[in-house]
Amino acid sequence: MRLLTALLLAAAIIIPGSATLRASENRHNGYYVATDGDDASKGTLRRPFRTIARALAEAHAGDTVFVRGGTYREQVVFPASGRADARIVLKAYGDERPVISGEGIAVEGRTDMLLIRGRSHITVEGLEITALGTAEAGREANGIVVEAGSTDITLRGNHIHSIRNTAPRETYPSAHAILLIGNTEQAMQRITVEGNRIHDCVTGTSEAVTINGYVDGFRIESNEIFRCSNIAIDAAGGYAANRNPDLNYARNGVICRNVIYDIDNELGQLKGNCGAIAIYADGARDITIERNRIHRCDRGIGIVSETDAYPTLRCTVRNNIVTSCRRTGIYMGGYLDYTGGGTERCAIHNNTLVGNNLLRGAFGETEGELRLTENCRNNTIANNLVCTFTADDLFVHKYTATGGGNRFERNLYSGPAGWLWQQRDGEPLRSLEAWREASGGDDGAIYLARPIFEFEPELDSDFTPADEAAADGITFGSSLRVLIDHATGKIFVRDPSADKIEQTIAR
Repeated sequence: MRLLTALLLAAAIIIPGSATLRASENRHNGYYVATDGDDASKGTLRRPFRTIARALAEAHAGDTVFVRGGTYREQVVFPASGRADARIVLKAYGDERPVISGEGIAVEGRTDMLLIRGRSHITVEGLEITALGTAEAGREANGIVVEAGSTDITLRGNHIHSIRNTAPRETYPSAHAILLIGNTEQAMQRITVEGNRIHDCVTGTSEAVTINGYVDGFRIESNEIFRCSNIAIDAAGGYAANRNPDLNYARNGVICRNVIYDIDNELGQLKGNCGAIAIYADGARDITIERNRIHRCDRGIGIVSETDAYPTLRCTVRNNIVTSCRRTGIYMGGYLDYTGGGTERCAIHNNTLVGNNLLRGAFGETEGELRLTENCRNNTIANNLVCTFTADDLFVHKYTATGGGNRFERNLYSGPAGWLWQQRDGEPLRSLEAWREASGGDDGAIYLARPIFEFEPELDSDFTPADEAAADGITFGSSLRVLIDHATGKIFVRDPSADKIEQTIAR
């Protein structure tokens, strides 16, 4: 028996085309797709499939589907899950550029170019998804959708653009580059969206990247988002995502290291209201928004509630740079004359706001670098650097007497602007002493009459510290320091407690 077994094993090793070799080939954990392939083939590198759908139908836990360069006009749905120790991966082959195009695909109801529904342990990497659009009311165009309790999903390094819904404004048109929607009783967890490039999307009343409903634990990191209408990133609650009101909000997420610019409602149907926001937490809870770079958007960062029943709770906004936005830099509260949910127990710390409020607000007022509207309760605004260039700007604008318990501490204000407290418009406060008396706080604040930044601040490209400044510094709270290097003419802003992030401003 041992001799026979040995002979059989030897035969299997030396006979080309044997069943063992074929089995070995099938165990390589890779399937290939190419535009010149054939769905009746084996899906190997030499004999690839023609469609991504065919390859995914074969893929099981631990398999990778490699997509060769070229254009694929198909909608992709994941039919199976991976395992925690053996993911299913859909990715570009090498440096090639596969394009999943919606050209010619009719948008009927909700139409998704790539759908992960109720699946887990999946990675999508290096794909270009584009050219899906509609102008018809009651329809929704989406690039990537993850829903129905999907868990441990990574969307990495994809290029998503030209996803458009141009239906009339009054029909509430909707489109998304990426939609994460927790619409079941099972939480969506461990969702990562990183390193994607998203641009030129017309999203109607929706957003480029939306996290809505029962999503509990997500990370939106190091994405570049630009030239989109309405909102770039939105973590939301209180909408029709989940039927269970106790589950119907995004929670426990991190939105960090993203570069967002030119988010503009003039690019879509909502022209004239300057409401396109870079990063938005609306009715969400326990969200951290940090180390993002925001430039030339309608508004910068909002931790706001558009619904009465879902205040935005326990969110942290820290170490962000917001510059040259048409209206406010960072704002919180309910919508004036509209909603009362408000913002509660949130922290606005160590942010840099420079030269926003280029246009007037909806009431003809200046919104302010820091804006507080309805029902802001027990929030902390501390250690922020606020730089203005015109007397028409405002450092802080609190519109109403609603809410309470908000604490300002150790903020640095520079430039010719003033403060406006508990009124929509009027004559600003023009001294730090008057501001402290009106607000009842801001101990340790610093006011410099001239702008501290003559040019816009920049983070190092890899978010690591620049060289140390050489000269005197202004102590700013327990850790944040503004260091002025007279030899090189640079100003460094450093907070060692927050990953040693340093902003370097050329003077």
